[in-house]
Amino acid sequence: MKGIRYSPIASEGLENIFYCWTRVVSSVKGFEEEFRVCRPSDFWLYSDREKRYTEFVSKYVKPSGHITVSLRSKELFSWGVFEVFAKLPRFEKGPMFWFGFELDDLFGGGVVHFMWHSGEGVLKAFAGGFSSRVEMDLTKYLPVDASDRKHLYRIVYRRGLAMWFIDNRLRAMAIIGVGDVRDSGILYNGDPYVIGFTRDAPSSALPVLLDIDGGDVEKSFEWQDLHPWDLRISNGDSETPIVIDLYKHGEDKKLVDALIDKEVVSAPIPGTLRHKEITFVADNECRLAIEAFVNGNWFGVVEADIDPKKIHNIVIENMGILYRLVIKPRKVLRVIEAKAFLQ
Repeated sequence: MKGIRYSPIASEGLENIFYCWTRVVSSVKGFEEEFRVCRPSDFWLYSDREKRYTEFVSKYVKPSGHITVSLRSKELFSWGVFEVFAKLPRFEKGPMFWFGFELDDLFGGGVVHFMWHSGEGVLKAFAGGFSSRVEMDLTKYLPVDASDRKHLYRIVYRRGLAMWFIDNRLRAMAIIGVGDVRDSGILYNGDPYVIGFTRDAPSSALPVLLDIDGGDVEKSFEWQDLHPWDLRISNGDSETPIVIDLYKHGEDKKLVDALIDKEVVSAPIPGTLRHKEITFVADNECRLAIEAFVNGNWFGVVEADIDPKKIHNIVIENMGILYRLVIKPRKVLRVIEAKAFLQ
């Protein structure tokens, strides 16, 4: 397994790394569209010359008359890690840019990817399959200069959970399982991230997707400055330990170093992984409660008295879809540590 990085592309060419197909308007009477197999290098054009260090001349093109141009990696990635350093261009009546993991078109076999709608300026994270999937709107987390400067978009897919990052900040999580596949949706849509869930689990092994799709078919669109150097994909670990800093509910502020003089609730964390443990330290005494999300409401699970400047590790024994922390101070306190460990 090679992964996707610039070295094999530079030495072996795009054709050895990606499949390519296009969807075009059909010229045959009675048919609206047709698929055509093509060469990736016909649409993803790049040079090894640099304007300055690692700033290459490159573009990924959807010519006029083309409905979709799609690149799919020949390699499948098990519990993959996807990274691309890219600009997200804006176009009037522009296409959608799909990037991440997808087994086949129309979500068949499962997806864990981003979608940038260049016409509407909307960024979403998708997870699920053909029957049902969760769509999480990440537009509020876009850097203000997302179309002018490159930013890092990252996906980590592991057993039971997918995570989306923008410039190394966790901005979305999807709890993944199987069951009633129509039962997917958003669980939490506050800051600092969105949490969704789906019961239409994607395959554990997925190829990489780079698509330019839709928009005004009469126009040509170019994804400028997208170079193979900026793409990194590898296999991940199905049991990767997850460490999440706890934040105030609905705020982009960590609990660590917060001064608390009244009851405070944390942003929720996923609850379906086997091991769930909260580490908490404060400089003054308080009461700490763990609550679980059940059928749209929060219910108490366990409470504990917290001694000043002492490490408290609280293991959550039962299974639930979401959990949160409730801090009930007896005096003004400063939070020294507040993290969740999941595995």
